[in-house]
Order: sequence, then structure tokens, then C-alpha cells
Amino acid sequence: MAPSRNKPLESVLDTAIEDCGDDKVTIGALLDMFGDRSFGPVIVLLGLLVTVPPLGGIPGLPVLVGGIILLFSLQIVFGARHIWMPQFVQNRGIDCSKLEEARGRVRPWLQRIDRMITERLTWATGRIATYGAALSVSLLSLLMIPLERVPFAVAAPGTAIVLFGLALVARDGALMLAGFAGTATACSIAVFLVPWNTVAGWF
Repeated sequence: MAPSRNKPLESVLDTAIEDCGDDKVTIGALLDMFGDRSFGPVIVLLGLLVTVPPLGGIPGLPVLVGGIILLFSLQIVFGARHIWMPQFVQNRGIDCSKLEEARGRVRPWLQRIDRMITERLTWATGRIATYGAALSVSLLSLLMIPLERVPFAVAAPGTAIVLFGLALVARDGALMLAGFAGTATACSIAVFLVPWNTVAGWF
């Protein structure tokens, strides 16, 4: 089932849940589900994983999701015809029960947001904008690593990633511009709130 332009947030999450198999949905299944060139729907869902409770609170999930998004977006930047993911990444998954719980909690909010999304300012969703979005998403995915050290801070890059994905699904240029603004906000949060001396100790 392809995501609907009329309700992109709801339909992307619904698609993932309806196609759940073996009690979890894997990254490989998501790529098959939406098609490996469906940049918008895939990053919407991956962004939701780190912004929607209770998924965003799973330890280590932001780093995993950030790494997957980085692999995905960099291949878009360099014009790959087919998206490649290592097998161990494709086998990673999220429990369907957690996706169901997340959908139940946020469905009213998803419906409200979907009602505000429409096709507009399409000049801001063209090829150049998509390239810029892929670069921004690559940066945002990297920011998830240090921002996991700050409570709830991964929601900032996660939200910007969702905005970019929705913009591409619905051809909503206003959301694309909001995604670029969200990228600037996430960068500011990283600069001022991340304890960089602690992060440097990781390396």
C-alpha cells in the first residue's frame, strides 16, 4: 500500500503496521514496502521512530536509526539507482506491538497534522530541493548521535527529518522550507546543549 498524499503521516505508519510480519517489521521489509527509491516515506517512518513515544525512548534506537538514515540519504545524494543496506541492518526491526502502541497514542495528533498538509509551493520540492533535503537529512542523522546525550533532544533532528519526508510525499513546499528551518534549529541545539567534552571521550 502506497502512502496517501491526503494523509501522509497516518498512512505511512498504517502501512508499516499492516505489513508487519513475525511480530516485527524489519528495515529490509520497509525498503521493500515503500520501494528503495521512496526517499520520502522511508525517512518519514524512520523519523517517527525517534520522535513518537514510546519508540523514541528505546536506548540506542536514535543511534541505530541515525546510522540507517545516513546510509540511505548519502546514497540519494550520490545518485545511487538502488539503495543498498548491509544484511545485518536489514534484519533489524521494531516490535509491531510498539508500533501499535505508538499509533494509538499519537493518532489524534497525526490526523490534525495531516489536515494541514497539502500540495503547495511545489517549486520548493523539485530536484534541487530534494538534493538539499538529502544533504540536510545526512547531517541530522549524524546529530542524533551526540543529541542522545541530551534528554528528548533527538526529537529535534527527528522532527526535521519527518518534515522533509512529508514534504516529498505530499509535494508540500512549505514543509520543505520548515525542514530546512528545523535543521538549523537542531544544529543550534547541538551546539549549545551537547556536552561536547563528554562526546569527545567516546573517540
